[in-house]
Amino acid sequence: MRIVVASNPTASLGRNGALGAIVAARVADLGHEVEHIAAASYAGQLEQTRFAMIRAEALVVVGGDGMVHLGVNIVGGTSKRLLVIPAGSGNDFAAGLGIRSTQAALDGLEAMLAAVPDRVDLIRIEHPDGVAIAAGIVSVGFDADVNVRSFRFTRVPARIRYQASILATVLRPRHRTFRVRLDGGAERSWRTLVAAIANNRTFGGGIPVAPSASLRDGRLTAVFADELRYPAFIALLARVFRGTHVRDRRITVTECETAEIASDETVIVCADGEIVGRLPVRCSVMPGALQVLRLP
Repeated sequence: MRIVVASNPTASLGRNGALGAIVAARVADLGHEVEHIAAASYAGQLEQTRFAMIRAEALVVVGGDGMVHLGVNIVGGTSKRLLVIPAGSGNDFAAGLGIRSTQAALDGLEAMLAAVPDRVDLIRIEHPDGVAIAAGIVSVGFDADVNVRSFRFTRVPARIRYQASILATVLRPRHRTFRVRLDGGAERSWRTLVAAIANNRTFGGGIPVAPSASLRDGRLTAVFADELRYPAFIALLARVFRGTHVRDRRITVTECETAEIASDETVIVCADGEIVGRLPVRCSVMPGALQVLRLP
């Protein structure tokens, strides 16, 4: 089998820089034809990997959810398969597949490459600048603000950049007013800090923002909070980390197949921890659109 290994040399703050080469060597030792790509920039990695996948049958991504995002935007909706080696600071999609650690993935590499592909859902995101695909969660609320800040905190040391972004966002949370339409129904206005469309249960390295979400049910899970004063927001945020927020009457959790979100403000949209565009967006489920190779 011809396989492309795409790795992020900066994943997990650079601690796993050599892991991509190790994975490529192991795949080659198993008798497969391998091409390893480790570009410095996301755009370069996407372009080179997409070109390499023209002749390949499977893509192995080594890194966190950002690399998964890259992978699904190349092989999502095709007959090509994806295998994830979790090696980032956030590995929520891999965890959703039952792959709990880098070592578990390495130990099971031969079995995963020989496995019958499993099918999972994806999210199609239509926005003013184009179309993107997401594996986990699309966010325009608190989580998106954290991600945007982390990209801008270039003077903050990389090892603490995400934590600094969380702190800055907690100290200065921003309510926005969104116009939301689910499954083509009536439009509703929400002024909120928390707004997410989920395919997976968790984001941010295990935060269960949508505990009832499933990768295989052909549905998305919309999570919105009502407008909150600062003390209530801090209390709710603590509950989000435990996954108990969904029992709060100020939280709306709804299953849907499509979600349209717009705003009169300029709002950045993030997916899988990456910036993908700006509002308005239309998110729609892609049932069974990704073939994944995972541990039996």
